[in-house]
Amino acid sequence: MRFSAEEAFVKVNGRSRVRDGIRYLGYSCSGIEFYFEGSRIEAEIWSNSPDMDESNKAWLAVFVDDETVPSKRIKVDKREGCYLLYEGSTARRTKISLVKYSEASAAKLGIRAIITDSEHMPEPVLARERKIEFIGDSITCGYGAEGKLLEGDFTTAEENPWEAYAAKTARALGADFNLVSWSGIGIISSYTEEDRPNDGWLMPSLYKYTDKAMDLTLGNKKPELWDSRHFVPDLIVINLGTNDHSYVKNIPERAEVFGKSYNAFVRQVYQANPSAKILCTLGVMGQDLCPEIKRQVELLNEDGLKDIYYMQFDLQDEKDGIGTHWHPSLVTYSKMAARLEEKIREIMNW
Repeated sequence: MRFSAEEAFVKVNGRSRVRDGIRYLGYSCSGIEFYFEGSRIEAEIWSNSPDMDESNKAWLAVFVDDETVPSKRIKVDKREGCYLLYEGSTARRTKISLVKYSEASAAKLGIRAIITDSEHMPEPVLARERKIEFIGDSITCGYGAEGKLLEGDFTTAEENPWEAYAAKTARALGADFNLVSWSGIGIISSYTEEDRPNDGWLMPSLYKYTDKAMDLTLGNKKPELWDSRHFVPDLIVINLGTNDHSYVKNIPERAEVFGKSYNAFVRQVYQANPSAKILCTLGVMGQDLCPEIKRQVELLNEDGLKDIYYMQFDLQDEKDGIGTHWHPSLVTYSKMAARLEEKIREIMNW
């Protein structure tokens, strides 16, 4: 049996684009879930990995049934390839979850078809009642989570969004989740080592599209606007500001510009998701902008947006290990998830 990754057959997780019968997965942890009857299953996958260096290859994880750790992690390194997802000794009803581990800024991938040895069509996994969206940067992508400080440079092989704070929190709360995350991104400036803002790729302009980077890669000069009806979150967690600080540098005038732009972005997110509560967070890799974000949340509350909240993460501790380029380790991510879960239960009464 051969079938495409249409919503009639699979549950779609995360924002994704369908074009010419291919479901393109862009953001971290985007993927599909379904049940099939059989003993063997493969996927035909397109990728532009051959155009990328080794550090930016696309990676896809395969979870079988209710595994918490994937059965396999596949480096998708062919432009067109067929990859074995699962093979069992006997035919049975099996749940397959495909989860994109590499982030949107790295190589792209698209699922052209799923091939099984079954004569039955697959069934999508049921959606969960609770839904959370996470908007963030490399910390949300799980950048360098499996790497170690000063032991090599970044590679997507060591990126693990599934064990980063966002996905861990969502699983603990039994929630479906979307990630809109991009390493190095900010509100007024993405990461920079210059004394001017790096404003070529910022979250306020990226957020309104389904997957702007994928569209541009595919040659679509008019990227598809995201239809928020595809995923209606109960809660949105924003974890941005770490990269903005590389430009703001505690300069009051720049902090003021950041604050006003942060306020405007929260309003943008609120307008796109009027039924969602919003939790603004920061702090694990630096806390200099935390007071400004807290102040903006207070201003938003005073202006009538009562479902906007603030939470500060603890600064990472070197005793817990440090990932690539000073990013959180898996131990730190677990601590972040526990702290965030507690706060969300308080806000949402879950």
